[in-house]
Amino acid sequence: MQIIKVKTWNGFVKELERLNDIRKGLKACTSISVAKFLFRGQPDSNLKLETTLERNVGNNITFERYLNFVSKIKAKIESVTGKQWEIPPKAEIDKWCEQKCFPCFSAFPAYGYFIYLRHHGFPSPLLDWTRSPYIAAYFAMINASKVPKKGEKVSIYAYIEYAGSKISGVSEPIIQTLGPYVTTHKRHYLQQSDYTICLVRNGSTWTFDCHENVVSNHQNGQDILWKIDIPASERCNFLSKLDLMNINSFSLFETEDKLMEHIYISDVLLGNNL
Repeated sequence: MQIIKVKTWNGFVKELERLNDIRKGLKACTSISVAKFLFRGQPDSNLKLETTLERNVGNNITFERYLNFVSKIKAKIESVTGKQWEIPPKAEIDKWCEQKCFPCFSAFPAYGYFIYLRHHGFPSPLLDWTRSPYIAAYFAMINASKVPKKGEKVSIYAYIEYAGSKISGVSEPIIQTLGPYVTTHKRHYLQQSDYTICLVRNGSTWTFDCHENVVSNHQNGQDILWKIDIPASERCNFLSKLDLMNINSFSLFETEDKLMEHIYISDVLLGNNL
């Protein structure tokens, strides 16, 4: 992972241009496809690349155990929300889990349900990304310290899953990008969302693993990661620039709570109207 340090909005934009040039160079070196960038904003540069499942529950949870649990709570969620999700029968789940090669998770019927859980705060094995570096910047800055300490930074990650073919050993963890095309909550599309999942074959089943274990030991041509560190003191400047792009709390969530947050940010914090 390469760490890039920038101090201003203009420096951030220049780094994005440089990263796009790097991807163009990767495309010129292979006749096979190169993955598009995914971006992720984090409000503290000391935070790891962790899923909410890792952060709140722990590691080494099998896919089968997680799916069995969220299947149980599905009835409660459907009763309250009126929404419904498809969960495959146990025989299909067992067949999927028995695959020796890395399974195509995005083809799994419960993918949309997993995204819904992630967007509404339930611990999830999905690590959420966006295809927009500016939306990633919003999530980094909106949650940054309001009064940052000296030297405090936010981070924006830029990730390319593969530049050509992607390989992995049978017993090694692997990251898979799941893709944006799924029927789920509308904020998935408002935020230009995509997701990755990290799994490792553990005996007869698949176990969730840490993204950090993969990107820290990435092979040439796959799991390429950059980390852009920006002073948290640039929060207001970034939020102001992003608001001009219509990237703000309300445009990304479209809820009344986020409308109030957007009015506070635009009219009070940035507009000095109080």
